[in-house]
Amino acid sequence: MIDFNFTAYNEDVVIVGMKGSGKSFLANELMRGLRGINCIAFDFNHQFHDAHAVITHDVTELFMMYQKLNGGHFIFQPYDKSENTFNRFCSEIFLLNNCVALIDECHQYVSKMRILKPYNDLILSGRPRGISVISISSRPQNLPNNTLTNARHIFAFKLNLESDVKFLESWLGPQAWELLPQEQRKRNIDSPEIEEHSFYYRDTLQSGGVIGKL
Repeated sequence: MIDFNFTAYNEDVVIVGMKGSGKSFLANELMRGLRGINCIAFDFNHQFHDAHAVITHDVTELFMMYQKLNGGHFIFQPYDKSENTFNRFCSEIFLLNNCVALIDECHQYVSKMRILKPYNDLILSGRPRGISVISISSRPQNLPNNTLTNARHIFAFKLNLESDVKFLESWLGPQAWELLPQEQRKRNIDSPEIEEHSFYYRDTLQSGGVIGKL
């Protein structure tokens, strides 16, 4: 159990971790828990499952249905995974009011040195429009700095690359090293490894974080 107080339409979330660590399960739980909140998931690898959501595969159809139904829960599983589709998705989200956008595998489109303007607009200017962004990635190091700098809530699952941990340390503190196997660490070597499907959670407005488990 963790004290997770998320204000939809006003705060951003980042979820990171290696493949199979539990980040997609957590994202699903967050989406299902947002009852009465407008949500649209960019489901790159078909990982989202919500019985109350409308599933679409075309970006034009997605936003036509969203407007027709006056919001709700939507899962967008694009057949066309091009950069143009991602940019269109982000641009259309930016035109909405009061919506939570969940973007899975966002490292497929942005990196530390390359951030696409429509995504950057959501991160930097979405809040005044009532837009929250939940960015999900298996490669923390590839996330633009703006993504973590503007996130209120960070969930970090197990990782297997030192470069990812070094990048996260600035936001999570030295406990970020505990996300690595003990034999790969350069800090906190004597600390036990976190359990499977556990995560380190940090509310960036608080002085430290806590370990949670799915």
